[in-house]
Amino acid sequence: MKKDNNIEKKLIGIIINKSRNNTDSIVKKLKNIINKYNAEAISIDYDISSYNNINKAIKTLKNVSMLISIGGDGTLLSALKIAIKYNISVLPIYNGTLGFISEIPPEEAYLIIEEYFNNKKTLYEIEPRILLDIEIKTSKTTKKYLAINELALCKLDGRTLYMDINISGKKVSSIIGDGVVVATPTGSTAYALSAGGPIIVPTIDAMSFVPIAPHSLTFRPLVIPKGDSVEIKLSQKSKKGMVTIDGYDIYKFGKTDTVKASISDKNCYIFQSANRLFYDILRNKLNWGI
Repeated sequence: MKKDNNIEKKLIGIIINKSRNNTDSIVKKLKNIINKYNAEAISIDYDISSYNNINKAIKTLKNVSMLISIGGDGTLLSALKIAIKYNISVLPIYNGTLGFISEIPPEEAYLIIEEYFNNKKTLYEIEPRILLDIEIKTSKTTKKYLAINELALCKLDGRTLYMDINISGKKVSSIIGDGVVVATPTGSTAYALSAGGPIIVPTIDAMSFVPIAPHSLTFRPLVIPKGDSVEIKLSQKSKKGMVTIDGYDIYKFGKTDTVKASISDKNCYIFQSANRLFYDILRNKLNWGI
């Protein structure tokens, strides 16, 4: 039978953290599998830890059907920012340092890729993860963002922040401290965890609100359900702070500004191993009971 050359090849994007060991052998093996199924790999091997390079990669990868990230959780977060643009899933191959979410080892990932091309789904599932809608209002503009891990408002130049906190339009408290973190379940094992926040199972539609080094020890982290929003302003006593989203500095935040976070209707999608529960990952990564 004559081959139809008009059939478009399936395109697979590969995001590579070149600073990690053994990446060349992993990429070679992946490309061999991808080529076997008459698909084509498009590799991004430059640093995409900046918004400029993420936007560059978004244009390059506009026709891919899925993404593969090779590295740690930081590489996966950058890959997810690209995937969100096209509503596609990311297979995270763990080749980093910690790997709470990028926890699939290469040998298992190769088998998952084979299943993906054969339309099988016994070794993996694709898990939706919630995102945060972030809105920053100034006296002149309103800008909107999506957060995969967290929104953080942190102090600048060592100056303590005085913050007024509203939840769904009602004042909850005023906080004095180094800042606050509002995190998704995915981000609950990142910055929020180091600040003393709770671990939230990824399938729960909730966000955590975590004060950073509050002056009052009575103010504890909150878990806030979908449908509620968190609004943060600085009081007149406060100096400027810095708004960061997923580790990126976004905006120097002043006393006339407002930042609001709520659970988005959009999701990102991550390949997860069917052989391990989230609790298995916690036990292994945090050495629980070992």
